[in-house]
Amino acid sequence: MGITFHANGDVTGTHAGRFGASGTVLQTVQGFSGTKTVTSTSVHGDAIQCPASVSITPTSSSSKILIMFHGSWMFGNENDAGFWLLRNGTIIGNSTDTSANNVAFAVAGQYANNDYSPNCIAFHYLDDAQNTSTHTYTVKAIGIQGQKTSTNRALAKGANSQNLPFTWGGSEGTSTNESNAGNMVIIAQEIKG
Repeated sequence: MGITFHANGDVTGTHAGRFGASGTVLQTVQGFSGTKTVTSTSVHGDAIQCPASVSITPTSSSSKILIMFHGSWMFGNENDAGFWLLRNGTIIGNSTDTSANNVAFAVAGQYANNDYSPNCIAFHYLDDAQNTSTHTYTVKAIGIQGQKTSTNRALAKGANSQNLPFTWGGSEGTSTNESNAGNMVIIAQEIKG
């Protein structure tokens, strides 16, 4: 039996699963949120989850999953933040430098001392599919200035300079007639292994 190409994009027939070169995009899924959230934080408390998340069900355990993320954020005034990528609630892709005070997927700083100037962060990560079960990818973030406990260094937890709000999706406050809102997008692509 030969290989048949269908109008809907399906390929069937003997060895149809071998069709397509390694690196071919098999599916793309997007999670989006335009909702601004302002959440209080506490010393050594849990990081705040981004309102945008994405779920993807790989068609093969040998596939790769490319994660692309962009989000608007703000934490207090001129405070650094740590960002963690999670698959099904488990942190993935953290820095391997375990001697640092804060170990995260990414870190970013703020350079404006006001509560109406938000920031943005963007990153990518190539994950292994591992199996054909549904994977849900989320991002968490929180302020990292100050000391973290040694047991919390790599966890999605804050440092001791908390008690400030963390904002996803724009600015915390307003200045005269200025307030800001932004989107959060997370995209998952299954790539043939």
